[in-house]
Amino acid sequence: MIKQTHLVLVLVMGLAGLSQSVNAVTVNQAYINKSGLEISQEKGQYARPTIYINQRACGEPSPTAYACGPYTISVGTQFLQSQENQHGSYAAKMVLAHEWGHSIQFIRGINLKAPYMELQADCNGGSFIRFAVNRLGYQPFLEAAVSSARAAADYGTHGTPAQRDAFTRWGYAQGDLRKCLNNLPR
Repeated sequence: MIKQTHLVLVLVMGLAGLSQSVNAVTVNQAYINKSGLEISQEKGQYARPTIYINQRACGEPSPTAYACGPYTISVGTQFLQSQENQHGSYAAKMVLAHEWGHSIQFIRGINLKAPYMELQADCNGGSFIRFAVNRLGYQPFLEAAVSSARAAADYGTHGTPAQRDAFTRWGYAQGDLRKCLNNLPR
């Protein structure tokens, strides 16, 4: 009986993962470019970085998602697709908005102690989600974004899962990028 229950549980979990993967948005160059244009609608007055796709533009060992200056964001389609598959549709938009937040930090000369640089970028991502839902007509994707942020926690420079969750949600609740830049909770 225990083996049958375990087998059923494994099958259900496998089908749930397959279902999420099947429903995930496909990440390709067009998706990333469209996401960049959408993010720039909210954040463009603060920063307008170029998004380099699958090029390791920041010298990173593998294409993930990385901002290395005020004008450069480097992303990999496989990494962003894995975010969609693991956390849900539009999680990759949050990752891009988070990196855009780092570009804003570079331009504004923001240099907070760890983990607040990352948490401020999470807040920026949360504010973009509110913008995407209210202004661009996206279905809410806060839970996918929070799941992705929590998974990237490291208890050091990126903060704890609870911190990443809270700052993403705070940015969403505020719905105002300026509050992320000027009134970040501690």
